[in-house]
Amino acid sequence: MPDAQPIRVLIITGMTDVHHDWRSTTPVLKEQLESTGRFEVRVTEEFRGGSAQTLRPYDLVVLNYYGRRDPWRDVAEERFGDEAEQALVDFVSGGKGLIAYHPTLAGGVGWLPEYERLLGGVMREETSRRAPNNDFLLRTADEHPITAGWPAQFPHYNDDLYVGLKWPEGVKKRILLTGWDNPLRYTQVPSQWRALPGMGEEHPVAWTVEHGLGRAVSIGIGHDVRAMSHPAFRALFARSAQWAATGEVTIPTPADLGEPVEGGDWWPTTLEPMVRQMFDEWVAAGEPDTQK
Repeated sequence: MPDAQPIRVLIITGMTDVHHDWRSTTPVLKEQLESTGRFEVRVTEEFRGGSAQTLRPYDLVVLNYYGRRDPWRDVAEERFGDEAEQALVDFVSGGKGLIAYHPTLAGGVGWLPEYERLLGGVMREETSRRAPNNDFLLRTADEHPITAGWPAQFPHYNDDLYVGLKWPEGVKKRILLTGWDNPLRYTQVPSQWRALPGMGEEHPVAWTVEHGLGRAVSIGIGHDVRAMSHPAFRALFARSAQWAATGEVTIPTPADLGEPVEGGDWWPTTLEPMVRQMFDEWVAAGEPDTQK
């Protein structure tokens, strides 16, 4: 039975770096929520000058924003400003919901300190990178209403796997999904499978944050429209949005979750498990010293 009142959502966007096209991804975010019949969505392309009054009508904010168009230039991000950033923090701590979508995780450098804690984990130049994995297995890390009933692992395609995130201290978070940083994707021989921090390790790609009375979910997958079309993102985004806004999940998981895309099952479903076994055996043997 549908709820009498829709979940009111504001998508805040208007800027991302050149690798992430907010103009194409924002309509997909809006459509995926509205297609469930549970959400009423509005979009703003300008949140500078925003305030608590701006956010008052909404149950959920979705952030699709990173304030640097050129990520290689040493320039400060374009901030929302102290009042708008504080309004976001207060919005969640007062009992509302937040989704930090993919490019948003690189933002927040030099913003209010509590903003990083609201996201729970962030991409930072000194520690983080994008792994060369495009197709990989996602692993369900924790039993949570968002991922209830999901397979222990399932394939995902055409997307980013972020490695080496910065995790602010004292954040009450739960990891939902992880991805494995496959050493073979770097082309190194086995003796070099630890050449970079995080190689051969699991890395969170989605997690929840409890902040005050409210809830946030950070989603590290969904690089572009193609990646967003796959069942893993479609399932994760809509169910995360409902949980962040209400604390409950009734939106069904797509029936095709876990099914490989046509022609796309080689890397995540066949090669990754094979390499994983090789890697585990290599680790068990003592990880030979690469300097000898």
